Amino acid sequence: MSAPLDFDVKERVRAASDIVDVIGRDLEVRRQGRHFVARCPFHNDTRPSMSVNQERQTWKCWVCDIGGDVFNFVMRREGVDFPTALRSLADAAGIELPEMRRSKKTQAGQPDDRPTLREALALLARAYQDHLASSKDADAAIVRNYADRRGMNASVRDRFGIGFAPQRWDFAIKTLRDAGYTTEVAVAAGVAIERASGGAYDRFRGRLMFPIIAATGEVISMGGRIIPEIVQQTAAADGNEPGAKYINGPETLLFRKSRELYGLNLARDAIRHGGEALIMEGYTDVIAAHLAGLENAVAVLGTALTADHVRVLKRYTRRAVLVLDGDDAGRRRADEVLNLFVKADLDLRVLTLPEGADPADFLAQNSAGAMKSLTSEAPDAIDHRLARLSQGLDVKSDTHAVSEAIDSVLRVLAESPAARDPDDLKMAHMLERIGRRFEVDSDRLRRRLKSIVDQRKSSGSSRRTHSDAISQAPTKRAQTPSTWDDEAAALLGLDAAVNERNASFGHANHAPTGDRSDSKPSALTGIDRELFEVLIESPAIAATAVEAIDPQWLDSDMGRMLFSAYQDLELAGRELDVDSLLTLIENDALKMQIVRLQDRIDAREAPGLSDPETRYSAIVLRYREREFAAEESRQIERLKEAALPEDEEVALLEQLIAAQRLRHTPT
Repeated sequence: MSAPLDFDVKERVRAASDIVDVIGRDLEVRRQGRHFVARCPFHNDTRPSMSVNQERQTWKCWVCDIGGDVFNFVMRREGVDFPTALRSLADAAGIELPEMRRSKKTQAGQPDDRPTLREALALLARAYQDHLASSKDADAAIVRNYADRRGMNASVRDRFGIGFAPQRWDFAIKTLRDAGYTTEVAVAAGVAIERASGGAYDRFRGRLMFPIIAATGEVISMGGRIIPEIVQQTAAADGNEPGAKYINGPETLLFRKSRELYGLNLARDAIRHGGEALIMEGYTDVIAAHLAGLENAVAVLGTALTADHVRVLKRYTRRAVLVLDGDDAGRRRADEVLNLFVKADLDLRVLTLPEGADPADFLAQNSAGAMKSLTSEAPDAIDHRLARLSQGLDVKSDTHAVSEAIDSVLRVLAESPAARDPDDLKMAHMLERIGRRFEVDSDRLRRRLKSIVDQRKSSGSSRRTHSDAISQAPTKRAQTPSTWDDEAAALLGLDAAVNERNASFGHANHAPTGDRSDSKPSALTGIDRELFEVLIESPAIAATAVEAIDPQWLDSDMGRMLFSAYQDLELAGRELDVDSLLTLIENDALKMQIVRLQDRIDAREAPGLSDPETRYSAIVLRYREREFAAEESRQIERLKEAALPEDEEVALLEQLIAAQRLRHTPT
């Protein structure tokens, strides 16, 4: 392991983050005996089935059979990777993480400092909310009345953090400046716009304000909606156009429209429990859905649904319904999502509402049950596209139109890697569905799909020039500010040898648990489990074990990965106790295995077991006996199968006999 900085930081954050407090931030935690219990947020828990052990700083759900420490609780709860969970816990604990950037180190208060931008946006969101709640000016009263009429009363506004940006050119800038933030920070946070002549002015004026909050609970941008009465007053006064109905903040260091979903911080548990996400197009649609009891609703932010959105949603569910307005624009957007369905491992369905309706209007006139009924019957993206293409077609006589419709779908399917795999079951199923819709044999469709794929390959090859070769040559990485992932890679950096070993063991410490495909290693059993119980009980023995035990003696991948973690700790000069082990390891399955081992140790009814040293000696002896027996078998097989010279055969037999005598000699 390289510098011990990564472990020091993780250890400090873990020590400062009491697991009961962290879990208790948004779950009800109550004491039960020596420990605490809570309703598990990862399944529809009607009685507390999650145990929280404050002494060990671990958690476990007995129903889900998952558990770990404070880091992987945050990762699972918020659907984030380890670096993001580390940063979130560090921020909550007031611990400043070292900036490990290739560019110059940022300074607190500067416009390129992420913590500064997060703090500034949180402060401004609160100021907008306070202004709407308590301001005496006439505009604020108009906005309160408007919000009340739309079902956004005071409690709803408080729940979603809704506020009001007054019709001033410097409300945001002055609010931040009074708190010590520069105008440059306001611009970098996306709430102010630079003037060409110098200076800046507020981006949001005279609008109902919606803070855009990441799944981690941090304000990362703002969005605003015009208020009709205020627009009328403004137009009468100066004749200016009101601008777009909704505007979002621009792309910033914190905010990427193509990745974020409005309301995900409030909807994630409902999405997990219900197994479905409803994706809408506006803030008010999401709010109306939540008020109607559809708490699994989120919204895109001024952009179409993207592959990044799909990747985010897959952390919480495998089924999503895109709920689109019943206008022409909504129908066009519905046609654009087929390629996402084809490429993503997500059951993506499309619901186009009745003519002219948006979700908020629909729910104002219908029950949540009516919306649920529509979403349950929503066709998936390919059925939706096929229905649109075949609408009004006579598949038996409209030959040209049918051919064009089929080709339009096959051109989308050709973008999927599965199109190049003749054995892909999902692709075969989609081709069968197309064939049924248009009454065409699926084998003919497969041949046509292959033809399109081959044409694209050929076309791409013929367009290649010498400039392509230049573009493929190694180039120097652009010197742009690194992303958080880059910072985390440096912060958590292990040396090449450790990374290589982790790769061979299924990424024991650094698996990408944000997406959590969870290729779980085989569980510990038998002698391996006995070994690690002893090592957890007696860290002093662990130092001896690291030197004495060959990792290849262990039966399972899980055992070898855990032993690798002990080796890493020893190499770094760390304590070989369970706290250090949990701090080092980031893989969910390994953390869960450690919790299980601790539970087995705690649950023993026979404390009269032999002492750890005696048990350890017996375990090592069993490993060595097993290795000796295996080697003996190999040598015997060699004698049976190989035509050895007589002198070599005699020597091999003598070695086996000597080894047997030594093996049975009393010590």
